[in-house]
This record gives sequence, C-alpha cells and structure tokens, in this order.
Amino acid sequence: MRKTVSLKKQYEIMDNTLYDRIHHLLPKLMEETGYDMWIIPCREYNEDPIFKTMLPAGAQSARRQSCLVFVNDEQGYGAYNFGRAGGMSRFYIQGYTDNSKDQFEELAKFVRARNPKKIGINSSKVWGICDGLAKDQYDKLYQALDPQDREKLCSSYPLAIRWVEARTQEELSRYRSIYELAMNICEEAFSRKVIIPGVTTTTEVEDWIAQEINNLGLGFWFSPDVDIQRPGMPGVGSCGDVIQHGDLLHYDVGIQYFGLCSDSQRMGYVLREGETEVPEYLQEGFRKTSRFQDIVCEEHIAGRTGNEILHTCLERGKAEGLNPMLYCHPIGYFGHSAGTVVGLWDHQEGIGEFGDFPLHYNTCYALELNTESVVHEWGDQVVRFSAEETVAFTEDGKLSYFYPGRDRIYAI
Repeated sequence: MRKTVSLKKQYEIMDNTLYDRIHHLLPKLMEETGYDMWIIPCREYNEDPIFKTMLPAGAQSARRQSCLVFVNDEQGYGAYNFGRAGGMSRFYIQGYTDNSKDQFEELAKFVRARNPKKIGINSSKVWGICDGLAKDQYDKLYQALDPQDREKLCSSYPLAIRWVEARTQEELSRYRSIYELAMNICEEAFSRKVIIPGVTTTTEVEDWIAQEINNLGLGFWFSPDVDIQRPGMPGVGSCGDVIQHGDLLHYDVGIQYFGLCSDSQRMGYVLREGETEVPEYLQEGFRKTSRFQDIVCEEHIAGRTGNEILHTCLERGKAEGLNPMLYCHPIGYFGHSAGTVVGLWDHQEGIGEFGDFPLHYNTCYALELNTESVVHEWGDQVVRFSAEETVAFTEDGKLSYFYPGRDRIYAI
C-alpha cells in the first residue's frame, strides 16, 4: 500500500532543507554570481515566484507587504526579513522591527549602511520565474533608495536561476523517493487492475491517476495525460478513446511532493489474446528511443549551454539513422523550471537566449525526448516512441536516473 510521510514530518524536512539552503547554499551562489545584495519585495497574493521558495513550509503567502533581503559582503552574510515577523525567525534576522515606520524607508537605511556594490532584483526578459518584481514594488523600492543606491539595481537573473535550479545533497536523495512514488502509481495505472480492454477509456485512466495522487494528499502540476496509438489511427496519439487489445499507450504525469516536482512519460502495450510480451517490432522502435536517451546523457557536460547540447545530440541521433526530438527541461520547485533548457518540442533548431544558460552540477531535469519510426506491421504507419525521466546531473558528470525501467515498454 502506498503511503506518504505525515504532513508534520514533510514540513520538518522541508524547513530543515530551507535553512540549509538559505544559510549554506545561498552565500556560495551569491559569491559565484557576484551579487552582494538581493532584495525580494512582494505583496500578499501577488507573490514573486522565488519568494515562495524561500518561505517556511507552513507559510502560504506573503504577509501584507513582505520583503526578504540577502547580503554577503565584507561584514559577512545575512538573511533579513523586512516584513512581518510571524514564523520567520528561525530563518531570517528581523530587519523591520518598528511597525510605525515605513518598510521601504527602513530598508533604504539598511541598504545605505551596507553600501552594496550590486543589488539584484527579480527582473528578467528570459524567465518568468525570475521576473517576479511587480511594477508597484519596484517603484516603491526605487523611490525609497538613495540616488547612489538606485544605480546599483540590476537583474538578479543568474543568481535567481542558480537558487531555483541548485539541489542540495539531501534534496537529491529525497528526489528518489518522490519519483519512486510517482512511478508506483503509474505502473499500477498501466496494469489490468485499472485497464479492461474494450471497456476502459484513456480518460478513465487519467482520472484514476489523478484520484490516486489526491488520495495520498498530494497534487500534480499538470493534469495526467494518457493517449493511444494503434494501426489505422491518424496522428501520433489520441485521447478519450476506449482502450483495445494491441494498443500502444503513453502517459505523461507529474506529481508534487516535499515541495518538488516530478515528470515522467512511459509507454505500455495492451497484450492481445495469446501474447505474453510486447511485439518485437515495437520493442525495436523503442530501442531507438533508449539509444537516443543514451546519447543525450553522454552529451550533458558541465558548462555547455542547452543550445549546444541540443545541436550535438540531434546531429548524433540523425547520424545514427534516428528521427529524434529533444526537450529536456529543468525541474525542481517548478515543473517547467529555470535553468539549462535543451530544446522545445516545437523548436528543434535552438531556442536563442532561452537555451543559453550553462549546465551546472547538482541540478535536476525532466529528460524528455522521442523518436519516430515507420512500423511496417502497422501498414507503414509512423509511430512515436516517447520517454521522459526525472534525472539528476551530479558532480560525477553523469545524468543519473532515479528509477529503473526507462528502457522498456510495459506489457499490460
């Protein structure tokens, strides 16, 4: 029986990780990216996406006017809260203590006293995640600061991405249990416990997956998707149909657990009467996808940009006679997170500045790709063989899988 950790225990683990990230990881990231101050103001119910990743697990939103400030200079490192104190004292030094005074004016005094060289604010034309500073908040901050400090405001883009994408060793370890839970749900979904050929529709399988996730007290960051390919069916996937013997199924599912997202796509085949395994001609098509996975893993090299990885992988895949598509996106706090993006499904030529961020160690990705093959047994129909795995790029220079079975089609 599947079980999740109690909410109390989840919050305890997440808060311990948050403390470690704020007080041990973030100072290193500020030094790496060259920021000696980072200011993140926002208002209740219009929170900056990154602000929410810096709150204790039990906190759901900003408190009226909130503001977090991080400083790392000659005087040392500090994490400060220039908003209401409630529940933040373990993580932040309270910088705003007199409610009769204006928060931004008090912040401006603090900035002048520390005299930073470079003040990061969350403004970015590339990533929405890093563009969370509202116009009103920017105006109030700018007006409150002394003129010499206004000139130091700049986009926090490199620092913001590094904060969002970097995973601690504890988070990397935790990701395995998150992904195992997600895969257990999906493995049962692709079984005769859920699927009755000739009766069950793909929509019913989607609903079953969603309900199982909900029963565990968890959420999903996109609705589960299940589709069919079969002989004579146009296109490369149809949703809502009744599942039949001989159908090739594909699911795409992502859960949220312990504050982190998963993403996975796998394929299943509904055995015909008398069959005991997936037909060889379908296994052969899927082996091409597994081979392309291997190529992509080999080409993930620290320092390379997403566009560089994309072009190299596609060149190698095509040279081996594959018909590949590659879309590998960062994952963590967000499903489509910020960091090194390798292609988009509809932009295989490269994605410009969006794909120019370099690959760093201790980061996680949804390794999403497919190949298409002409299947003679299906009347020369083009069949898409898809795969997606949540993986980690670790300090050994390898992309590591969190769960076995990525190289097979499930026999249903």
